[in-house]
Amino acid sequence: MNTIIFASSIRYESNGWRVTVESLASGSRFIIESINTGGFEFESGTNLDQLAALIVDAKADAISRGINWSGN
Repeated sequence: MNTIIFASSIRYESNGWRVTVESLASGSRFIIESINTGGFEFESGTNLDQLAALIVDAKADAISRGINWSGN
């Protein structure tokens, strides 16, 4: 993972994804994007742990149903 620190944000990049965490007066902003296609933007109050858990659960269920999650 590459980490880039700016004055009011931190950017993480790995495997085609970028997560930027910005400090705002009202809290934080989280920008999650595919480096090639765009992404999502959230502000404080959004539970990103729940989103991550949903993705992990969806992957496990899809694979158990024979869906080729990785596209290989």
